[in-house]
Amino acid sequence: MPENLSPDPDKGGRSFVPTRSYDLKMVINNIDYTGDLITVRFVSSLSTAYQTVNFVLQLDPTDIIIEQLYGGSSIKLSITLLREEQYPGPRIDLDLMFTNGAFQLNEKEKISTGENKQKMRGYYAVTSVVRDSYKIMNSLVNGVYLGTTVGSILSDVISQAGGQKIEIDTDGQNAKPIDQVCIPPTTLYKIIKEYNSASENPFDGFLDQRFGLFDGVPGIFCQYDKTVQIKNLTSKMQKDPAFIIYQIATDMELNEWDLILDQVSQDNTFYTYQMVSTDYAGNAKFAKVGSNINHIVKPKDTLSQTITQDLETVAGKYSIIYKSKNLEIDPSVKRTRYFNQDTGDEKNETIFNSRISRRLADLSTLTIDIERNLPVLNLLQVGECVKFKPKTIEYSDLEGKYILWSTDIWFRRENAWRQLHK
Repeated sequence: MPENLSPDPDKGGRSFVPTRSYDLKMVINNIDYTGDLITVRFVSSLSTAYQTVNFVLQLDPTDIIIEQLYGGSSIKLSITLLREEQYPGPRIDLDLMFTNGAFQLNEKEKISTGENKQKMRGYYAVTSVVRDSYKIMNSLVNGVYLGTTVGSILSDVISQAGGQKIEIDTDGQNAKPIDQVCIPPTTLYKIIKEYNSASENPFDGFLDQRFGLFDGVPGIFCQYDKTVQIKNLTSKMQKDPAFIIYQIATDMELNEWDLILDQVSQDNTFYTYQMVSTDYAGNAKFAKVGSNINHIVKPKDTLSQTITQDLETVAGKYSIIYKSKNLEIDPSVKRTRYFNQDTGDEKNETIFNSRISRRLADLSTLTIDIERNLPVLNLLQVGECVKFKPKTIEYSDLEGKYILWSTDIWFRRENAWRQLHK
C-alpha cells in the first residue's frame, strides 16, 4: 500500500521493488507508491519533443480519489541500474507531469475504509511527460534577427525558453548569414523542429522550412535533464557508432559468444536473439517525392531561378543512407516534379537538401527487441548512430549503420518483492 514518507530518509518507509536488476522508486505527493508500481514504460523518440513515461499502479479506487492523484500531483520517479551483487550504477531522477489517467470504480459498500475493510485493488494507468522538457519545448519565443545565422538564432530562442544546456551540431550546419528573420510568438518546438510538409500550420518547422537547418536530416529532442539537442543525423552516419547491436545466430561457436559478451560488459554493445522486423519503402518514397526535382524560386537579384536536383543524389549525399549500400529503386517510379512555393534564400540549396533528405530518412528501418539489464542512459540518446551486425551470413545485406530513432524501455515488476528501512 502507499506509504507516507518521513523527512528523515533513515526513518522513512522506503519500498524497494527489484525489477530485472533495477531499483525503481515512485513518490507522488510525498507518498511512496513504489510497492504499488506494476510497470513503467519509458519512450524517447525523435518524432516527439521529449520523453513520455507511462506507468501502471495497482490501487484501490478510493486511494486515487482520496489522495487526488490527478493533474496537479507531483510525481517523482527514480531509476537506478543495479550491477552485480546489487551494486548501484547510474541513476536517473525524473520530475513527471501527469497528463491523463484511467481507472475503474468497483461496486463497494457505502463506507469502504476503516479497520477490517478489504481493499479492492485495480489498475490505474497513467500517462505523463517529463515536466522540465515539456515546459521548455512549449514555451513561447519570438524575436527579430538581422544579418545572423541559423545557429545563432537557435541558441537565442532556446535560451529564451529556459534550455539548461544547448547541443547543436556544427557539421553541415547552414552557416550562411540571413538578411532578416522575424520569429512570430510561437512555441520553441514549432520554431526549431524539422519541417513537415504534411502540416497545415504555417509556423511548423519555421526555420527549417524557410532556410534549412542542415545540409542533411535534422533531429530535435529535449532530454530529461533540460538539454536541448539539435543533431545533424546525416553527419552522425559518417562517424563511429555510439553502440553496436548483434543478432545472435543459433549455431554460434563458443569463442564468438565470448567475444560478444566481453564487448557487452563495456556498456556499448547489445545483443538480441529475437526476431528483427524490417521495412523498406524505397519505391514508395521515390514515387511520391519525384526522382527529378525542379525548384522554381525568386532570389532578390533576379526574376526567377530554377534549382534542379536528382533525388537519388540528394538521398545518397544528404539523407540517412549507409554509404556502403546502394539504393534499390525500380526505374518505373522515376518522374519529374516542380515546386514553386518558395521565394528562395538567394540560390542556397540547403533548404531543399534538408527538406528532401528528411522525407527519405526512413527508407529502411529495423525494429529490434533487447532484453536484459540495459544501461538506460545509452538508450536515451536518440539521434545517435547504431551499428547492426547480424551473425547469420544470409542477413549480412542488412548489416550497417542506422540512426537510433526511438527507444521504448519497459520495466516490469517481478512477483517477489521485499521491504527495506522498516
